[in-house]
Amino acid sequence: MVVARNLTACRKAAGLTQLQLAEKLNYSDKAVSKWERGESLPDVAVLYALGKLYGVTLDYLVSEHADKKPALYGREKRRKRILITAMSCLLVWFVATLAFALLYLFQAQAERQWLIFVWATPITGVVCVVFSGIWGNRLHRTLSVSFLIWAVAMAMFLTLPLPNAWLFFVVAAPLQILTIFWFLLRVPKQKIK
Repeated sequence: MVVARNLTACRKAAGLTQLQLAEKLNYSDKAVSKWERGESLPDVAVLYALGKLYGVTLDYLVSEHADKKPALYGREKRRKRILITAMSCLLVWFVATLAFALLYLFQAQAERQWLIFVWATPITGVVCVVFSGIWGNRLHRTLSVSFLIWAVAMAMFLTLPLPNAWLFFVVAAPLQILTIFWFLLRVPKQKIK
């Protein structure tokens, strides 16, 4: 019954119906219902998949808890990660705005101080790459690295007064292709069967 209570609590905290959970696991909603009533137990591979889905350990699913509520589940965890990433990116732009304002007040290189915002863009890209490397999937990593490549090319183009500065974009194109091949053609990790 401990496993049944934990499975029910985790599913409800994740905001899923029995049918939605069953579809994610390729099981019937009747099987999920039996697990939650304690009439049967899912096998270890399914428990592992459930733990991954809910963001809890296998040990959490099969043991009694005094607090009756785990820290974070799927949607909550995703929201918190998005919020942390967004706040980090906003911090970059806050620092850029502060630097712009200070330069404006002291009239230091007034004609080129707008470049602070240009360079805040690739720094934001670095922040996105770091967080997508920690929390994201291959698609998130591909998008954030692509953003970083083009942001650096744009910043170099706008910063350096070279006659052929457009070549930065030419260099960025093969990097973009390599990024797509590297991230999208990688072999996924083996799953436990």
